[in-house]
Formats: sequence, structure tokens, C-alpha cells
Amino acid sequence: MFGLLEHGVGRRPEVARSMRGRVVLRFSEDFAPVRIGFTPRTVTVEDGDLRKPDLVISGSLPDIVHFATAPHVRGVPNPARVRGRAALARVASRRVRVSGDTALARKLLQLLSL
Repeated sequence: MFGLLEHGVGRRPEVARSMRGRVVLRFSEDFAPVRIGFTPRTVTVEDGDLRKPDLVISGSLPDIVHFATAPHVRGVPNPARVRGRAALARVASRRVRVSGDTALARKLLQLLSL
């Protein structure tokens, strides 16, 4: 996840600068959760969970990666593309669950999309 974020911040620094909040990625496999903090000057990526994050994305690691890296249009998977429809199907089938701040989620997906 760090690599995807680093790549996204490099490609879209204006999006990263506008983000504020705390995100937790929780995996259904036996992996440690990943917490991401967005402040005005830094993006922090660490192992661990938070009690009250602003955004939680949960599911299996492959499902979260496919969801995050699918082609997006303004932070929403693009239904005109096959991989975008597959990402939307993962959410519809609840294989990937997104809860919390939707504006933060859209910006995060903009950063992570390839």
C-alpha cells in the first residue's frame, strides 16, 4: 500500500495536499491493518488500527488492491471500463466495504488509481 500511495502522491500532489483525515485498511486475511494519516504537510503510513478513523476500507487484500487500482473517474470506479465495473461489483457484493467520510474515500481512490 505504501508503494501505491507514494506513486499516487507523486502523480497527484495537489490531491494529497488537500486531504485531511485518518484512514484504516482492514484485511480479512491475517495481515496487520494499515493506517494512513493525512495532514497539511505529511502523509503517514503505518501498521496498526485506530479507534475512530475517518474512513475504513475493509476486505481481502486482493479485493482492496483491485478496487483501489481500478480506473476511476473523480474517485469513483469507472463503469465504462471492465476493471471499473469489476471494482463496483466488489463493493456491491460486499467483498470490499467502505465506511466513513466519502469525500476522503474519493480522494484516496484518486491517489491509489493507476
